[in-house]
Amino acid sequence: MKVKPGEEQLLCKVDFYQVQFVMPKFIQEEGIIKQIVPYKSPFWKQIMYWFFCVISLGLAYLFTRWEQKFNIWLKFQKCLLDEATHLLIYSALDEIELVKIEEKQIQKNEKQLKMKIFSYRLYSYFLEDGVFKPIETSFYKLQHKEIIQQFCKGLQNPREIAQLYGYNNTTIPDKSTVKILIDEVLSPFYLFQAFSVTLWLIESYTYYAIVILLSSLISIIISLRETKTNFKRLREMSAQNTTENLLRKQSGIRIENESLIIPYDLISKREKYNSNEIVPGDLIEVQNDWTVPCDCILLNGSAIVNESMLTGESIPIIKTQLPYNSNMYNPQEDSKTFTLYAGTKCIEARHPEKSKIPVLALATQTGFSTIKGELVRSILYPKPVTFSFYKDSLLFLVVLAIMAFIGWLIALPNTIEGIKNGDMTIFWFIINSFDLVTITVPPALPTCLSIGVSFALARLQKKKIYCISPNKVNVAGKITIMCFDKTGTLTEDGLDLYGVRAIGYSEKKQKLKFDDLIINISDLNIHDKSVVLDDSNVAFNELKRTPKQVLYDIMASCHSLATVNNNLIGDPLEIKMFEATQYKLDDINSLVYSQDGSQIKILKRFEFSSTLQRMSVIVEKDGELKAYVKGSPEKLRELCKKQSVPSSFHKILDFYSKLGFRILACGAKTLSKETNRDDVESNLTFIGLLIMQNKLKSATKKIIQTLQDGFIRTIMVTGDNVLTAISVARQCSIVLPNQRIFLGDIGEEKINGKNQIVWKDFDMSDNVLNPENLSPELDIQDDPDNQEDENEIIWNQLSMKDQQSLEVALNEDIDQIIQQDDLEDYHQTSYDRKSISRRSQQLQKSKIQSYKEKEKQLILENLDHLIDDQDPWKTNEPFVIAISGKAFQLLTKQIDTNPAARKVFGKLLERAQIFARMKPEQKAQLITHLQKISKKALCGMCGDGANDCGALKAADVGISLSEAEASIAAPFTSKIQDISCVVKLLREGRASLVTSFQCFKYMALYSMIQFITCTLLYLILAKISDFQFLYIDLVLIIPLAFTMGKTKAYKQLTQFQPGSNLLSFPVLMSVIGQTIIQLSFQCIVYFTLRTQSWYVSNFVIHEGNTDDHYAMMINYENTSLFLYSSFQYIFQCIAFSIGKPFRREFYTNLGFTCVLIILFIINFYVFFFSQHPEFLAEDIFKLIFNFQDSQMPQKWLIAMFILMIINMIITILFEKYVVPITTRYYRAKKRQIVKRYRFPENPYLRD
Repeated sequence: MKVKPGEEQLLCKVDFYQVQFVMPKFIQEEGIIKQIVPYKSPFWKQIMYWFFCVISLGLAYLFTRWEQKFNIWLKFQKCLLDEATHLLIYSALDEIELVKIEEKQIQKNEKQLKMKIFSYRLYSYFLEDGVFKPIETSFYKLQHKEIIQQFCKGLQNPREIAQLYGYNNTTIPDKSTVKILIDEVLSPFYLFQAFSVTLWLIESYTYYAIVILLSSLISIIISLRETKTNFKRLREMSAQNTTENLLRKQSGIRIENESLIIPYDLISKREKYNSNEIVPGDLIEVQNDWTVPCDCILLNGSAIVNESMLTGESIPIIKTQLPYNSNMYNPQEDSKTFTLYAGTKCIEARHPEKSKIPVLALATQTGFSTIKGELVRSILYPKPVTFSFYKDSLLFLVVLAIMAFIGWLIALPNTIEGIKNGDMTIFWFIINSFDLVTITVPPALPTCLSIGVSFALARLQKKKIYCISPNKVNVAGKITIMCFDKTGTLTEDGLDLYGVRAIGYSEKKQKLKFDDLIINISDLNIHDKSVVLDDSNVAFNELKRTPKQVLYDIMASCHSLATVNNNLIGDPLEIKMFEATQYKLDDINSLVYSQDGSQIKILKRFEFSSTLQRMSVIVEKDGELKAYVKGSPEKLRELCKKQSVPSSFHKILDFYSKLGFRILACGAKTLSKETNRDDVESNLTFIGLLIMQNKLKSATKKIIQTLQDGFIRTIMVTGDNVLTAISVARQCSIVLPNQRIFLGDIGEEKINGKNQIVWKDFDMSDNVLNPENLSPELDIQDDPDNQEDENEIIWNQLSMKDQQSLEVALNEDIDQIIQQDDLEDYHQTSYDRKSISRRSQQLQKSKIQSYKEKEKQLILENLDHLIDDQDPWKTNEPFVIAISGKAFQLLTKQIDTNPAARKVFGKLLERAQIFARMKPEQKAQLITHLQKISKKALCGMCGDGANDCGALKAADVGISLSEAEASIAAPFTSKIQDISCVVKLLREGRASLVTSFQCFKYMALYSMIQFITCTLLYLILAKISDFQFLYIDLVLIIPLAFTMGKTKAYKQLTQFQPGSNLLSFPVLMSVIGQTIIQLSFQCIVYFTLRTQSWYVSNFVIHEGNTDDHYAMMINYENTSLFLYSSFQYIFQCIAFSIGKPFRREFYTNLGFTCVLIILFIINFYVFFFSQHPEFLAEDIFKLIFNFQDSQMPQKWLIAMFILMIINMIITILFEKYVVPITTRYYRAKKRQIVKRYRFPENPYLRD
């Protein structure tokens, strides 16, 4: 039965044989277990298995290798857990795997204990009291101070720990060459090839059999080499073998005053161990330029770490020591800043206070339990591909086999007649019957199926897009939804400090206000007594500095920056902020200082948490302790005293957010002593806002428009502010100009004590969505009379730089004012219909005003769109939805228990374009939900890797923007640092998928053309010669099949989607239709030939001696059909080499075009000049052009050539026009038929 990860409460048994289990706390999707059933292999089952193996000549053994269910049925039976030797594991995706139960001896408290354990996808479980529990460390159950208290002295019994948890080994067990070879050779395809070669040798097709055997051996060797190379690369990436300094059984380390005291003489007690010998609980010395061997907690000092290998984020980050407090340790959330992850690179270890005391880390997870191990596991056990091209290909071969059987039935009467007349023996009848089957499976089929992917990967690599999961290339061709992170993906990594707005006081209105925008940051550090308040309700006096000065100090000290080789490293936003203060950083001494000698000592830093949405520091300045906090404005407003927040807070915040600025709020308080984080970050005094400008990358808007033109739904998923996200979405065209935006967020009022989601128009708050079905409804409220005045006030408060920025943002609209009186074009580019009419009226009234007044009027109207009663909004206008992370979380909690919320969530997934303030885990949840809304909903994710790892892995196709050539955070890594890589990948994916389909169809038609020829020849007890087979397969088919796949992707991303089902109507229509066409023309040749006056039958030529092997080859039918069908293979390939809309025209493929020309010339020469003795073709191909006085005339060859031209035209026209037209007709009829019976494809909308 299924139990939630880490859950201790076990559910009741549902099935008598099911096993109870608990899953690990931090488990990945590929490791989730749905059900466990115990099995045993009784002696009588083993006897039965070997009996079936013997009587089936080994087929039973092969089927147990190929099919797990058959293996279990034949060899095992269900039993009680006490009797079980194996366990059948059902995964969350209903995949099954049989694992063996092992007994393990461990030593505990000097006692030897026996444990039953099993391993499933590199997770280990042990049996205790009838329940399988995960073998995992329990650090996540401990408080920070408990970890320090229990583990600061190193391990006393490392051997016992190693027996239970194993050593720190992430090396993937190597597959021997023999095992890989056996697995390859015993695959169904190569066994079929071996059977075919044996059959051909019996038939004396010696040359052909040897060539196919050699090609199969070469294919096996290439596959073996690729498998070994890929396995070696993965082993090198996962394995680690270094020498580490460990401290075990140390008594000198102690805790005093909540601090870890490490004596200097500890250096001499370090012992060197191999990294594979590390076990959880070991103390490891952190060194410079050091690859972290396991997941561990930093106990003292600090470290600068590059985590690009795991996350794709190339910016180094600072890790700090584990604080001595009561917070619970969570390595994947709040405790990330204290945790070093396996595989990452420690650039520099910072010793405490410049001492020589070693920086120590505590090993918490080893082996495949580390974050690196989890990523390796995700590569070893990838998420199943959502469309089954290769599975369909096997089913398609069954269809071809059925067609072969039909052909065999057609030839059967003549064959039986031949047996009765003594022209054929039963032995040759059986051989020939099997021969027809072998023709249906082309020898080069597996290679041809992967050729499109190979060429696509090579082209992507040239474009600096790297792939670690080749099967994802074809998946990329079916992406219908593309999600993007904002910062660093859609917008530039770097942020410019636009300005700051500190708190001030309005003497006129006797209330707090925001001071004017300050651009020159040094102006903050000016003592202005007029803004220091005497009101005791607002605690500025306790800070003893003006808000501007405090804001200046916050910018200088509230960050996580460090220096390496005198260069600042850290968050680009914090670098810009710090550099603006002109302070210098001495991070060794945790000190910032200015040129005038003032300095701020950073005593403690509480790192930024995406969950808490803030960071804070405790500093000492002028002998006093201060707490400085910066974070999201919404969160800081909650933490600050209400009386310290200006009433215009939301107005100012909305104003800048709508223009796309990134806003940070700052708060401060005075402390009497160092305290915990909760106390530091509460009851703050609001200080002001930092306004950062985050520009779109130059390629963003164009690429988004390209994706939308290609019918790819684009979604922004960001951790940033909702208003900023909406502004950026409009700038980059994720939201189109004529689309209204409804924002879903948690309302201020609760109903029955529960939070409710309010859906309101972003531009016009009177319009709302029906909360039950997310359809628009009008809820007009009175518009404030003083709205115009408030906008005017904001305009007057803006600095010249603000006004200029707005002018730039609205430059296109302003230009239209200058260039034309008619506002038609302006109406088309405005944000919404209601504001259009109002703008038009006001601008026409202001014709007599100056240009500047018009410009100002336009800008003011963009601050806040007003209601125009004369032009009510129509509910059928296009709209999209934006939602906050809090509202998203509330909905996801309700979908399993509340049917109404489930339907709302389904509508949300179909309509929402903007997901803001999303935490990393929420991003991954969103991707998973989007994948469920439709069978065709394949979802891609593009991000910089920093907070997107979960989403990148959850997506069908994840693309990480990283400078590294490969990051195991995502299947694809792009060195192109903008989203143009997405279009390139989707184009190549579509081209690769279409190439795979076209190659498969061509190989299928090649088999059918050859099968038709063989069947017609079997009617006269004849067959194709050895060298004819070789010529067709090696000279014609292989060059064509290999070069046709090299055609490049189409230059544009079109609105069409390639198919993904080989058994779909267009594919079946194409293959069956083309088969009928080629059959018809070969039949015309065959039956017309037999009516010719010069024709002599096979029996007459060989005087009835058809037992002779050559008698079955040398005849007029063989010659005519061979010469004619040789051209069919060529123009069939041309017909399938479709260009637009997914690939370029075939003639742009130079190699393919050259092959076509060369093969056409060779065929033409063989066709018309084979009868000449000097050509030797007649002897090589076993052709016949004359018999005694009967000679095949030249006009017969010309007639066949003309017929071939007609055949070619019909073939190409059928593929180019008939198949698409009939497909459209079929789909239209299908929609009409199923419309009345259809239920919602989106599972969230079903009753």
